[in-house]
Amino acid sequence: MSRFGKAVLLCLTLFAAWRLCSTLFTAAPPGPGAGPAVGGDASCLPLAREVGVRAAAGTGSNFVFSPLSVRAALAMVASGARGDTRRELLRFLGSSSLHGLHHAPVNELVGRLNGLAQTSFACGVWVNRSLALTPEFTATGASRYGATAESVDFVSGAEQARQRVNAYVADATKQLIRDILPPGSVDSSTAVVLANALYFKGAWSHPFDVSTAPFHVPGGTTVGVPSMTTGRSQYIALYPGFRALKLPYKNDVLRQADAFYMLILLPDSGTLSLADLYDKAVSTPEFISKHTPVEEVPVGQFMVPKFKFTFGFEASSDMRNLGVTRAFSGGDFSGMVSGGDGHGRVSISRVYHKATIEVDEQGTVAAAATVVLMDGTSLEEREPPHLVDFVADRPFLFAVVEERTGAVLFLGHMVNPLAG
Repeated sequence: MSRFGKAVLLCLTLFAAWRLCSTLFTAAPPGPGAGPAVGGDASCLPLAREVGVRAAAGTGSNFVFSPLSVRAALAMVASGARGDTRRELLRFLGSSSLHGLHHAPVNELVGRLNGLAQTSFACGVWVNRSLALTPEFTATGASRYGATAESVDFVSGAEQARQRVNAYVADATKQLIRDILPPGSVDSSTAVVLANALYFKGAWSHPFDVSTAPFHVPGGTTVGVPSMTTGRSQYIALYPGFRALKLPYKNDVLRQADAFYMLILLPDSGTLSLADLYDKAVSTPEFISKHTPVEEVPVGQFMVPKFKFTFGFEASSDMRNLGVTRAFSGGDFSGMVSGGDGHGRVSISRVYHKATIEVDEQGTVAAAATVVLMDGTSLEEREPPHLVDFVADRPFLFAVVEERTGAVLFLGHMVNPLAG
């Protein structure tokens, strides 16, 4: 080879090496403190597991929960916390810093929900008139969560304030979530109430037919339920012990980058329980996105039951079990409120969450709300066969997910489609 040819070969080799290094460094995962990757966020899934496994025990009850709503509520609370209280909340939310929390793709999705065709989001703060929200907290709430603030009298008007919050949530969820705060939950000791409400309505990319099919409920009973059927190819993948189905929602807005889908995880008969699936779902932050099918396959038998139900619970004891303690006892929320006899010392007393979902042949309508009450101080994928069955005739997990960020808007399980 001539000297000129060798020089050209050397230049091409150096260029290829540079491109390889550039690609490797570009694809490298973010360093510590950079926040969660776009692949998803699992920070509130352990809480869903705690309540979901309890609901599924025995003959079981249906369960639905919004990790996105709970995360948004606690992220806003964390912005007003200081010291160990903030560090504890950040650890629960899976972030090393408040900046990383607010700028995580999942949190930034919250700021876009009102601009999307399928979703809406509302956030409000009610503070006792003896206290004042700090300017920093008010600005963060408004810019990150679109939060509005209102001064109320919890001392002489606690019941009116409770009804005001309930009406706010009901209006924001198109009357799907009512009475999230039960009677007596707000009283003269209440200092701050934070609430958010998430609404979702998505139509399937392709509507389904409906027929009656058997469903095996816990306890050995089989019931006939209205079920979605189709002969069209579907996104299905098989994994050890369970199979997954992805049902995309239609996106009619040309410039909407955020796309949503429902994921159903169906355990194989006699292998995994719902508790086992919950354990898998919370095992890694990317579990849901990594087990979302990416290819359509021809279907043999196909059945997914229609269902509609509501589930609500109070989360403080489960949050304590998961490591959040300071926020409930002597917490430092000096970044949230000031004034009053206690010099702004407040702590979380209760965390109420309620969610509802309806799935039929046309699509999904779901809503959720989270209210935080604060008192004054005191495995490898298998190759699918040519035809793949997906017969959800037994209890299964489901999730409504935003594809680009991996955000889980709703997560739950179905044990009896006929139970409301």
